[in-house]
Amino acid sequence: MNAARIRATGRSAVCLLAMLLLAPQPSFAQAPSANALGPLRVRVTSAGSGAPVANAIVCVGTAGSLAQFHHGQTDSRGSVRFASIPQQPFVVTASLAGRGGQAALAAVSPNVPILDVRLVLPASGGPSCVPATAGGAPPIGPATGTIQSEAIERLRNAPTLPPPPTVTQARTEFCFGAVGAQCGQPQTGLPATAACAAGTCFINGGSWEHDECCFRNRHVAWCELDPARMLEASGNPVCTAAWNKAVRLTTKGLSWARRVDFARGNRSGTVEFTLYCAPPGTLLPPEDGDKCCSRLTRPLAGAELAVAVAAQEPLRACR
Repeated sequence: MNAARIRATGRSAVCLLAMLLLAPQPSFAQAPSANALGPLRVRVTSAGSGAPVANAIVCVGTAGSLAQFHHGQTDSRGSVRFASIPQQPFVVTASLAGRGGQAALAAVSPNVPILDVRLVLPASGGPSCVPATAGGAPPIGPATGTIQSEAIERLRNAPTLPPPPTVTQARTEFCFGAVGAQCGQPQTGLPATAACAAGTCFINGGSWEHDECCFRNRHVAWCELDPARMLEASGNPVCTAAWNKAVRLTTKGLSWARRVDFARGNRSGTVEFTLYCAPPGTLLPPEDGDKCCSRLTRPLAGAELAVAVAAQEPLRACR
């Protein structure tokens, strides 16, 4: 991805940068078992309305220590961001006023710079970040940091710099077309076991179509990664049908596996057919027959019929 080069003008801009770099920063406890990948973004919404939940406590840890790595609080958009992603499998929990939601996630691929987690708080009940004993034990992971008030005041009084030039960025995707984001990043609603791992990815018609749709429409529901834009994006369902299809087929086990080069990038926005197509014998919905390597399908036979009945799907088999 190309980075914008910003030219600061005038001595005052240089001085401002130096002051901010030298300003004392908050001191946090070091997070155990965290790598350089990040950030980890969490968005919390309310069940039923889908409205963002502000001031929810969010913690990142393990099943035995929910706040082992990070803890923080959601903003007015229901979002919070942490600087790093744990290397080991971890649990993300959000809670507010007796309502709690939780997701168990796995470590991510080195090709994945951002992990986006969405949690939904039920009407009542659920896990809590802070134990309800002795007033609740304080979280032990590092908190989300804020700029100190002195630095904020300097920013307010700083001269206005010219805006940076507009740069068109060519985004590179990895494992493009496979289940999950990039090469192994887990996503809400999809089992972690279906994500890319150890050089193998699972693909289905929904994941294929959703990746291509998101490449063309980045700021829509189930594609937007920026917490500041997620609420606005949730009102645009252009890629939602493909997302729902990916979840449906994945949870029913109707995906095929392919060996994938995790370091191979894709900037075309089109899934590489020969690398991701379905091999002979793959069972898939009739409308996905063009994703067979042969581009041809046949009727089911024998045990294949039992699979279709169990999945409650009208399936065909790749020739």
